Amino acid sequence: MDLPLFGSPDVTVRTTVNDKGICLRLTAARGPAPTDIQLVAPDIVREHCAKLGKLVGRVAASCRQYWPVATDAASEALGNLAAAGRIFLFDVLHDPRRDFPRLSLFLQAACPTWQSRQSRTPLIHAIAEPNQYFPWELLPLFTPTSTVRAANQAELERAALAFPGFAAVVERRDPDHLPDSTSLNGWDGLPIRMVYDASFPGVQQEVGFFRGKDALFLLRGPYPKDSDDPAAPTLAQQLCDPALGLDHNRDGPLDQVVHFSCHCQAADGDTTRYAYHLSDEQGRKLVVPLERLVEEMMRIWAAELMAARPGPRPDMPLVFLNGCGTVAMDPTSAESLHKPFRHNRNRGIIGTIANVPDRIAAEISKWFYLNLLVERHDVGQALHEAKWRLLQDRGNPLGLLYSIHAYAGLRIEPVPTYAGPADGGAR
Repeated sequence: MDLPLFGSPDVTVRTTVNDKGICLRLTAARGPAPTDIQLVAPDIVREHCAKLGKLVGRVAASCRQYWPVATDAASEALGNLAAAGRIFLFDVLHDPRRDFPRLSLFLQAACPTWQSRQSRTPLIHAIAEPNQYFPWELLPLFTPTSTVRAANQAELERAALAFPGFAAVVERRDPDHLPDSTSLNGWDGLPIRMVYDASFPGVQQEVGFFRGKDALFLLRGPYPKDSDDPAAPTLAQQLCDPALGLDHNRDGPLDQVVHFSCHCQAADGDTTRYAYHLSDEQGRKLVVPLERLVEEMMRIWAAELMAARPGPRPDMPLVFLNGCGTVAMDPTSAESLHKPFRHNRNRGIIGTIANVPDRIAAEISKWFYLNLLVERHDVGQALHEAKWRLLQDRGNPLGLLYSIHAYAGLRIEPVPTYAGPADGGAR
């Protein structure tokens, strides 16, 4: 079953596995005939995703500053990322000499508006199992031969369009897990549950944004309020019950978004050490290991099923995993941190393939929510415009690190009554 779409995808990619490895089947809504791109075996693709992740981490480190990144530094970062993408494609394409240009020509033909910021943003709809991740956003697929040499902001923005992360919206879908709802309820303000590490200045900036826009948001938390409070509901309990308050009462509206602003650890390949690092206002740490989280969620899911409570399960919120810090993660490790939310049947996940410097993460999330609530964009376009805002205002290309594992047409319906024009607008 396919989801209803506010805008039909320009390109649909269905990923399968055959005797040679992974096969990408690309179909265009208009233009080129369907095309098959053969990749190598899944374990080799994962190996080179990890290699790409380390290179991306170095690029992210070169653009850490919050204030405007110098054009030459941003240009060098995009050039290094493009080079890393070409090396990745050389390693994972079964026939790179033939298929790299074929893949680029297909996307250019299928997405004729990719170069125009004033036209409809192309949509790439990728259907794949979670372990068949392909880093579409990070690869220089629209201008495969370019070397980035940007002397000014206009040239930097043209160079950024080489990447699907800037030229298009990429939505990923797990074929086995479809959301029950394709809208977020914002009738009296958008209910957001915030999970955070209060020690980051950028995270405090995000809290201030949510509290300062209380006509738009109904903020639950942030959690943890007190890391030493044994009576507080656990993170697993909150994720499994979108009505559960930090006082254990269930008298508020259902969460529509769970917003994580914390450091995510998933860098060394040892999944027993993967964790979400939280802290309260007093700086007291709360580390939630991935394995402990999923073990408790398993118990909660089993208890729900065995209790056989009447009525349908409530719609589970969208998750925005705004990982901050400076530690690189490879794309497949980042996928591991998404897994609890996929199996929890959350409506989707917005995440990063690397920890992003916290002030930059705060900037992205601010513009994402303003685009979603005030400009009334869908989730895909709201994130796309936030990436561009970061590039235009700060000269910073790290919006490329954000990806959507959700139906990109997800919208807020109805929009809060008090939503008005965003300050300065959001292109």
